Amino acid sequence: MKKIRVYLVDDHKLFRNGLVLLLEGEPDIQVVGEAANGREFMESLDGPVPDVVMMDIDMPLMNGIEATRAACSGHRGLKVLTLSMYGDEN
Repeated sequence: MKKIRVYLVDDHKLFRNGLVLLLEGEPDIQVVGEAANGREFMESLDGPVPDVVMMDIDMPLMNGIEATRAACSGHRGLKVLTLSMYGDEN
Protein backbone atom coordinates (compact mmCIF):
# COMPACT_ATOMS: atom_id res chain seq x y z
CA MET A 1 0.00 0.00 0.00
CA LYS A 2 1.35 3.42 -0.98
CA LYS A 3 1.44 5.78 1.97
CA ILE A 4 0.39 9.44 1.76
CA ARG A 5 3.54 11.48 2.33
CA VAL A 6 2.79 14.47 4.61
CA TYR A 7 5.04 17.42 5.45
CA LEU A 8 4.21 19.59 8.51
CA VAL A 9 4.99 23.32 8.67
CA ASP A 10 4.19 25.11 11.93
CA ASP A 11 6.20 27.29 14.28
CA HIS A 12 4.89 25.54 17.40
CA LYS A 13 7.04 22.46 18.04
CA LEU A 14 4.60 20.97 20.55
CA PHE A 15 1.75 21.21 18.03
CA ARG A 16 3.90 19.58 15.33
CA ASN A 17 4.84 16.79 17.73
CA GLY A 18 1.15 16.14 18.45
CA LEU A 19 0.33 16.03 14.74
CA VAL A 20 3.18 13.61 14.11
CA LEU A 21 1.88 11.27 16.81
CA LEU A 22 -1.65 11.49 15.46
CA LEU A 23 -0.74 11.04 11.80
CA GLU A 24 1.81 8.27 12.30
CA GLY A 25 -0.90 6.25 14.02
CA GLU A 26 -2.58 5.95 10.63
CA PRO A 27 -1.31 3.02 8.53
CA ASP A 28 -1.61 4.90 5.22
CA ILE A 29 0.18 8.13 6.27
CA GLN A 30 3.90 8.84 6.58
CA VAL A 31 5.24 12.14 7.95
CA VAL A 32 8.22 12.90 5.72
CA GLY A 33 9.33 16.23 7.13
CA GLU A 34 8.80 19.15 9.46
CA ALA A 35 9.67 22.83 9.35
CA ALA A 36 9.23 25.68 11.83
CA ASN A 37 8.57 28.35 9.18
CA GLY A 38 8.02 28.85 5.47
CA ARG A 39 11.65 29.62 4.69
CA GLU A 40 12.82 26.39 6.31
CA PHE A 41 10.17 24.49 4.34
CA MET A 42 11.21 26.06 1.03
CA GLU A 43 14.85 25.17 1.69
CA SER A 44 13.86 21.52 2.20
CA LEU A 45 12.01 21.14 -1.12
CA ASP A 46 15.15 20.04 -2.97
CA GLY A 47 14.29 16.37 -2.38
CA PRO A 48 11.15 14.40 -3.14
CA VAL A 49 8.01 16.54 -2.99
CA PRO A 50 5.42 15.38 -0.41
CA ASP A 51 1.87 14.47 -1.41
CA VAL A 52 0.37 16.91 1.10
CA VAL A 53 1.73 19.85 3.09
CA MET A 54 -0.03 20.93 6.30
CA MET A 55 0.89 24.62 6.48
CA ASP A 56 0.35 27.09 9.31
CA ILE A 57 -0.57 30.58 8.13
CA ASP A 58 1.07 32.78 10.77
CA MET A 59 4.80 32.02 11.19
CA PRO A 60 8.00 34.03 11.50
CA LEU A 61 10.52 34.61 8.67
CA MET A 62 8.13 33.50 5.91
CA ASN A 63 4.44 33.01 6.59
CA GLY A 64 2.36 30.16 5.22
CA ILE A 65 0.71 32.21 2.49
CA GLU A 66 4.06 33.30 1.03
CA ALA A 67 5.49 29.78 1.36
CA THR A 68 2.44 28.22 -0.30
CA ARG A 69 2.63 30.63 -3.25
CA ALA A 70 6.35 29.97 -3.71
CA ALA A 71 6.07 26.19 -3.31
CA CYS A 72 3.09 25.85 -5.66
CA SER A 73 4.69 28.00 -8.34
CA GLY A 74 7.71 25.70 -8.38
CA HIS A 75 5.89 22.42 -7.84
CA ARG A 76 2.69 22.21 -9.86
CA GLY A 77 0.10 19.93 -8.31
CA LEU A 78 1.41 20.32 -4.75
CA LYS A 79 -1.49 20.01 -2.30
CA VAL A 80 -1.47 22.31 0.74
CA LEU A 81 -3.85 22.25 3.70
CA THR A 82 -3.74 25.45 5.71
CA LEU A 83 -3.81 25.47 9.48
CA SER A 84 -5.01 28.48 11.45
CA MET A 85 -5.88 29.37 14.99
CA TYR A 86 -7.85 32.38 13.77
CA GLY A 87 -11.53 32.16 14.61
CA ASP A 88 -14.42 33.31 12.48
CA GLU A 89 -15.79 36.53 13.98
CA ASN A 90 -19.16 36.51 12.12
